[in-house]
Amino acid sequence: DVYKRQLFYCLGSLPTLAASYLDHGEHRIHFTTFSSLIIPADVASAHAIVRSKKRIVLNLSVLKQGVPATASISGHVINLLNQRFELVFDEINEADAVYYLASYLALEHDILRFSLDVQLNATDSVPINFIRRYDQ
Repeated sequence: DVYKRQLFYCLGSLPTLAASYLDHGEHRIHFTTFSSLIIPADVASAHAIVRSKKRIVLNLSVLKQGVPATASISGHVINLLNQRFELVFDEINEADAVYYLASYLALEHDILRFSLDVQLNATDSVPINFIRRYDQ
């Protein structure tokens, strides 16, 4: 699907973002956050992603021995006012990639504390905690 490829190229071509990864056994978990405005309007529409100056997107992917893998993702974000919001992840499957996307409405100036749980299989779960600053 052309929109999936566009989203893949959009997400994969953002080297200036605060991207991180975590190695866990034979798995590598990549995660990053960015403004939803970076996603082209037609691609966002095709994936039901709301574009807004205040909307932050969290992108997570899992590789198992370098090959895209599926996982079960859950988590929440806590903002500067110490308000907790559950994140809802949508899985995007492509021929050569699997992404999990969640979004959150940030305050004008915010420090976001993300807490994620990546369930790799029935017995292996990986906690990921990180902080991102957001200034509009």
